[in-house]
Amino acid sequence: MKIYRFDTDTGVYLGEDFTDDPGRGVTILPSDSTTITPPQVEQGNTLYFNEREQRWEVRTRPTPFRRRNQQVQ
Repeated sequence: MKIYRFDTDTGVYLGEDFTDDPGRGVTILPSDSTTITPPQVEQGNTLYFNEREQRWEVRTRPTPFRRRNQQVQ
């Protein structure tokens, strides 16, 4: 079964993984995973899993502050 991993402290999406059925018809999920498929996100956004509401959230990734005419390093 495909599962989706997230950081348990921040909720940040970590990627896909798989889990096996132990043979009793019951799949045991790791505490840092869900079977809820995350939505597609556009560049510049980050996925977070809201454990309390059991849903994915898309948030805009903050951009670094730059002064005018300051070059990016």
